[in-house]
Amino acid sequence: MQSSDIKTQILSHSPAVTPGAAQGIAEALAARYEILDTLGEGGMGMVYRVRDRETNEILALKLLRPEIARDPAMMEWFKNEIRLAHRITHKNVCRIYDFNRVGDLAYITMEYMDGESLRAWLKRAGKMTPERVIDLARQITAGLSEAHVQGVVHRDLKPENVMLGRDGLVKLLDFGIARAAGSDTATARTIIGTPEYMAPEQSQGKAVDQRVDLYAMGLILYECLTGRRAFSGATPVEIALKQLKERPLPLRKFLPSTPPHLEAIVLRCLEKEPARRFASAAEIQRALVQPGAPLQRASHSWKTAAVVTVGLLAVMAAYQMVNRQGMPSAPVQTQEASANLPDHQQVPEELVKLFEAAKQGDAAAQERVGRLYLDGPERARDERKAFFWTRRAALSGDRNAQYTLGQMYESGRGAAHNLVGAFVWYNIALSSGNESARAPFDRLKHELSSDEISEAEQQLHKLRRGRER
Repeated sequence: MQSSDIKTQILSHSPAVTPGAAQGIAEALAARYEILDTLGEGGMGMVYRVRDRETNEILALKLLRPEIARDPAMMEWFKNEIRLAHRITHKNVCRIYDFNRVGDLAYITMEYMDGESLRAWLKRAGKMTPERVIDLARQITAGLSEAHVQGVVHRDLKPENVMLGRDGLVKLLDFGIARAAGSDTATARTIIGTPEYMAPEQSQGKAVDQRVDLYAMGLILYECLTGRRAFSGATPVEIALKQLKERPLPLRKFLPSTPPHLEAIVLRCLEKEPARRFASAAEIQRALVQPGAPLQRASHSWKTAAVVTVGLLAVMAAYQMVNRQGMPSAPVQTQEASANLPDHQQVPEELVKLFEAAKQGDAAAQERVGRLYLDGPERARDERKAFFWTRRAALSGDRNAQYTLGQMYESGRGAAHNLVGAFVWYNIALSSGNESARAPFDRLKHELSSDEISEAEQQLHKLRRGRER
């Protein structure tokens, strides 16, 4: 694309930019990027496919609208949220690389994906088979799980923000950017959310958490199965009212072949009350397993030598990985359960010693075992055991486990979303000297009500009194 073509697009995209300024912007962009073509236009601005002249990589470049770029509050939000989005490293989430300014405009560089948006696919094909919807749901929930653990809530999840790769990979777009639109500025209020995909509490301006993304995902799956939106209307207000008061028509009314468990999942995502929805994306992933299909959980009864060998090698690989990295990954919340190491002669001696130390009350060993069940290859993970050992370590005084437990409660994965419990354990971790807990502790201190703070103080008192005995 020639510089003059870029200038024309910048002028049409932003009438407030003078011809001279547009030429300067085009030249400045061309110095670093070769603009190959235009990918589309959204509420935030124009998106181009570019080649980075420095790295020779193909990227997506989003040129933000000037009214957004000129808003200091919005720009500060963008910077903060992009920093947060940098923490999400998952194959089902499009990476955001950098934020830059050129003159009066600002742009963001992102991972480029060869494919099309789910919206474009639906416009062309109409709807998906239940089997493909299940695969789509598994990949979306995988990306959401990682993002939510890192504290990032999308808040504008819709088919336009779901990319379908030609290789079958699904990626979620605009994490952090959508949340940045939560500023109190007038500009932000005009661009946040999309009425057709907003949860009831979101359209009412109430406090939101990760469950708004699960509601939006339910709307997306409904549309993919039926070829129509669950709620529609002539105006945004009409749509919002339907989201608040009406229930969607049963899926099998439009697609009789919809598997019952898939319909149940979609309708639970679309519950009006957040507490009645799934608590986490991970919980949806488990529900997507066909009824009767075996869940991949570590078993207490290892019946064959082959199973023993595969499982222990996987756990040992996780153990070695944790040793190399030295830091825990994002935590998972589960229900408390007992966890015993299988008794078998092929268990590596180092692993036996670790589990024995954990069973005898060594807090550091308990925390490490919890990380093993969280961080290893998928076949070696067991969320119930991970929560069990992490909680034991936290109660034994391990400050890393205390912080991890706070993250578990805040993410709501595998159990009810519990901000009071998160606040309690962030408090304990901070008191133990773990400064990582300071930011989430301060944030929850402002988010919780006075009654919730009082409840947390009572729980904290009971926990400390129990530890003193």
